[in-house]
Amino acid sequence: MKRLLLGVLLAILLAACDDANSTGADSSRADVRDSVVVVDSLRLIDSVRVKDSLKIVDSVLVRDSLKIKDSVNVIDSVRIIDSLNIVDSIHVIDSLHIIDSVHVIDSVKITEIEHDTLVVHDVEFYLGECTEENSSVIKSVEIKDEERSFVCDRSTLLWRIANAVDSNNMYIAQSAVTDFVDLETVVQNLAEGEKLVIVLRHAERGDKYGMMDPLNENGFEQSEELGKTLAGETPFYYGASQFVRAHQTCNKMADGRGEIGALADTIAELNDDWFVKDKKAYDAYKDGNGGSWKVASRWLYESAFVDAFYGLAERSTELLDGYLIPALEKSEKSVGLFVSHDLVMVPLVAYVSSKSIDLKYYSTKQWLNYLAGIAVVIKPDGIRVFYAVQGLESGIMKK
Repeated sequence: MKRLLLGVLLAILLAACDDANSTGADSSRADVRDSVVVVDSLRLIDSVRVKDSLKIVDSVLVRDSLKIKDSVNVIDSVRIIDSLNIVDSIHVIDSLHIIDSVHVIDSVKITEIEHDTLVVHDVEFYLGECTEENSSVIKSVEIKDEERSFVCDRSTLLWRIANAVDSNNMYIAQSAVTDFVDLETVVQNLAEGEKLVIVLRHAERGDKYGMMDPLNENGFEQSEELGKTLAGETPFYYGASQFVRAHQTCNKMADGRGEIGALADTIAELNDDWFVKDKKAYDAYKDGNGGSWKVASRWLYESAFVDAFYGLAERSTELLDGYLIPALEKSEKSVGLFVSHDLVMVPLVAYVSSKSIDLKYYSTKQWLNYLAGIAVVIKPDGIRVFYAVQGLESGIMKK
């Protein structure tokens, strides 16, 4: 065998030399050197004797030529990963939040490490089964010293991470709002450590309702008188839409409370188009169906014209949790008074009362009164209590 192999190699060398002689001395020497390197390599690789004896494994030449195989030690250390020692020592899993990540719920699994052992649980292990009987229910569970909240989704009957809309929906259901209460009562009953968000329709205006149109004389008086009933040592934070009459309502209420000269921040999200998603469609519906009050109330209570409006729960939550509550927290005060308009306040009242308060202007001619709206008490532990509130004798006006 060895003689045969040497004969083949000699033939290759001679052939290479013949080719070199036919193309010039310089190029032949370069080709011969390249060929010799290949041949030397082939001497090891093609040798059946070396492979059969497994001596190629011990061959430093192969490893050194690739060099990557010198790092085989790293591959061998995979055994440490298998024992989870390396994960615990460098905390890769915890730092990436893969283990015990609340987002793992999307795969309907919750993972944790117990005594250096990777444990995977179905969500039901912690929360029980999600059924029609407990749909929309929110449950909290402590995992790895962190409290997580999940909701039993009504549409899928699967547990998923609870969001702000889910939380507000749960608190609204628990609040069971069916009628208006006096705003004065809610403010007076506020306990130490609690925060209060109040959102009202502005006081009485005249026949014009553009952005620059003011309150009428009765509206100024209403605002100041309501402010007097809310007087106390606790300073209020004030926020108003971009409309003049909203700021006037805040200013006169502040005067009534004794906060002379207090000015409201302007919050554009309190403008009267907050719930309108498609203005062109909304204007068309309004022009063809008896005006904005009929269109808005039919959207709320009959699910009509839905393409012109945002989702009620989602948009209400966005206003509260995205703008009003953060504004109050930033002020570092405990009570925030926000003034808006009927086309914002009617949907909010319908939302917090689960539509049990009748504002069906299209059929009953009932509409939200001036200085009426909602209030949200936020307890120190985060629990919320919702109210429909009135600043005048009634929260409803009839037209």
